[in-house]
Amino acid sequence: MVRAFPARDGTDVQNQKASKGAGRRTPTGRLVRRIWSDYMSRYKRDLVIGLISIAVVAGTTGAIAHMMEPIINEIFINQNREKLFGIPLMIIGIFTVMAVATFGQHYVMRAVGIRVANDVQGDLYDRMIRSDLRFFYNHTVGQSISRFLTDAQMMQEALATTFVALVRDSMTAIALIIVMFTKDWQMALVAMIVLPAAGLPIARIGRLSRKSSQQVQQASGFLASFLSDTLTSIRQVKAYNREDYEARRARDALAIRLATLLKNLRVRALISPIIEVIAGVAVAAAVLYGGIRVIEGALTPGAFFAFLTALLLAASPIRQLGKVNAAFQSGLAAAERLFDALDSLPQIEDRSGGRELKVPRGHVRFDDVRFVYPDGTEALHGITLECRPGETIALVGQSGGGKSTILNLVGRFYDTSGGQVTIDNQAVDAVSVESLRRAIGFVSQETALFDDTVRANIAYSKPDATDDEIEAAAEGANAHGFISALPDGYQTVVGSAGFRLSGGQRQRIAIARAMLRDAPILLLDEATSALDADSERKVQAALNRLQKGRSTITVAHRLSTVINADRIYVIEDGRVAESGSHGELMARGGRYAELYSGDAEITAAAAVGAE
Repeated sequence: MVRAFPARDGTDVQNQKASKGAGRRTPTGRLVRRIWSDYMSRYKRDLVIGLISIAVVAGTTGAIAHMMEPIINEIFINQNREKLFGIPLMIIGIFTVMAVATFGQHYVMRAVGIRVANDVQGDLYDRMIRSDLRFFYNHTVGQSISRFLTDAQMMQEALATTFVALVRDSMTAIALIIVMFTKDWQMALVAMIVLPAAGLPIARIGRLSRKSSQQVQQASGFLASFLSDTLTSIRQVKAYNREDYEARRARDALAIRLATLLKNLRVRALISPIIEVIAGVAVAAAVLYGGIRVIEGALTPGAFFAFLTALLLAASPIRQLGKVNAAFQSGLAAAERLFDALDSLPQIEDRSGGRELKVPRGHVRFDDVRFVYPDGTEALHGITLECRPGETIALVGQSGGGKSTILNLVGRFYDTSGGQVTIDNQAVDAVSVESLRRAIGFVSQETALFDDTVRANIAYSKPDATDDEIEAAAEGANAHGFISALPDGYQTVVGSAGFRLSGGQRQRIAIARAMLRDAPILLLDEATSALDADSERKVQAALNRLQKGRSTITVAHRLSTVINADRIYVIEDGRVAESGSHGELMARGGRYAELYSGDAEITAAAAVGAE
């Protein structure tokens, strides 16, 4: 098992799920059958052309060995001038045919490998993007990217290069062995006693190579995760002067990966010397026995040299079989990880039977809802609440109480562990996911902008929107003014995660996106908590316009932003501690009153500090 990377608190970070699965390997035959049935069978015509080309290459290699007999006997011993020009022309013809077939095998078979890897990547991304949030709870972005790129590349290499070499070298070895038997079956039997001994170490080293390749891929996934964490949090690294520390962790991560790479290299480096010794013994036995037969006149020198040429040529593909088998096993290890991801990615199951959500009113209700995270942590304990048509309800409370989880269940980003979430008396898990999400607008604290134009980011919620609709949404979100002042207006590229814009500007573009969606239900997850006072004022004004006529569920950190909500739910430890309007809850003097008083004191202190 790969040693875990050191965490920032000094403990060891370990992907337990990967570790548990590391010891279980899918049989090679089952993996190959699945690659064939799911992907390679789509390209049967190309595969037939490629295999014919490989067979021609193998046949012409055997023909080259066979030609040694007339070259020795007819030209050098018999000194037959008539053959002097014919045989070289035949050799040119054989090599020409081999060259054309070699091009065919390389191009066609590599193209199949590339297409298969591309198909697998497409399926993997499709499963990832459609997964519920449980998958992203269990896997880091770096590990997912490593699997998507590195494992797919190794699988492609196995199919495009090593598979071709495996088939080609096997066919070439068979063709040369046939030549050996046609020249002298007794000598061929002597050689065949020795050569099969190479099969045992090849098979053993192949298994070791596959195991070590799995460790390399796991270490690469950890490394990718580490790089993703540190590079996306670069401002935190610099703010706390942690460059040296993270550089040391990077060297540790690289050292772990280097150890797995060297282990894999040692395993694969064993193949050549083992096969060299076995091939040397086979050649020595053939020379000894063949020399005796030539001396006794039972075999012509030409036939002997043709046999010896075939044996020497056969040694090369047999040697390569060991190397490519190890590489092929590495590719199978990558394929195993890819198929494991394809099979194990959790996916919201569409149980609607095509039934679409109808939202005539927008009444959202939770009835005794429970939710348990994949690690067994129970986040919600029998939550019951409702948002009547056109109402705004607020979820408040300490961090980690389950507020954002409630929002996630409305949009069915997760499935409930118990109880029911309904919209206008329709269970959210009984309608199509597409129609459910179409009825919801979402604005979160973590504004998600793509490295694209302002227009494309706003239109993300409605790709067929007109320019007038996009500008109207931007005006409603108090964003049109600053967008127009950008260098290219709505065609300005905002950069990765919108880094070219301020936090308030990013948030207003996100609100414009939700306005353009014009959904009857609106979910707001601490949409103003990360903004300064001026930006918050502008964003809040945009949110107020956005909420009109919609059923709105908002998670709020600053309680001053929800005092006008129709109803406020205090969520603590996954339960509804109390509910009511702002006035009702303040009159009770309960938990909400405590939170509000504390929030007011913090706000007042901030105002004094600002002065």
